[in-house]
Formats: sequence, structure tokens, C-alpha cells
Amino acid sequence: MGIVLVTLAMLEKLRADRSIGSNELSALFRRSLLVPVVHGVTFEELDQGSPTLASRGGFSTAEEPMRDIVVKMAEL
Repeated sequence: MGIVLVTLAMLEKLRADRSIGSNELSALFRRSLLVPVVHGVTFEELDQGSPTLASRGGFSTAEEPMRDIVVKMAEL
């Protein structure tokens, strides 16, 4: 399982340098189970920075506590 914690800092990097999305995340994109967790940003903002990553669905800390997210990921 690959887990990507998406923060404002990460989105700023994605916007400034599109190659980060393809270079640093490419190995994770090959995995069948990649789970983005957005923290302090929205999935809409993620979609603007990395539509491929946003299309994976995932979790938002604005919608549920990190503790609950961790339990759900452990169940995966």
C-alpha cells in the first residue's frame, strides 16, 4: 500500500514543478492500492495539482479524525 499525505506544501511543489508528480510519485502510481490523505487542503485543490492522484479517492482530515483514517487504512 502506498500512502501519500497531501499538504499545502506538497500542492505548492506540484504547482511549481509538474515533474514532481510524475517523478516522485510514479512508483506509487504503479501500485494497485494508493491512498491519498488530504490534510489542510481539499480534493478539488489536489485535482488542480495532480488529477491522477486525486482520481484515486482517499481520505480527508477535514471530514474525519486522523485516528479514524488510520484504522480504515489498516483494514485495507
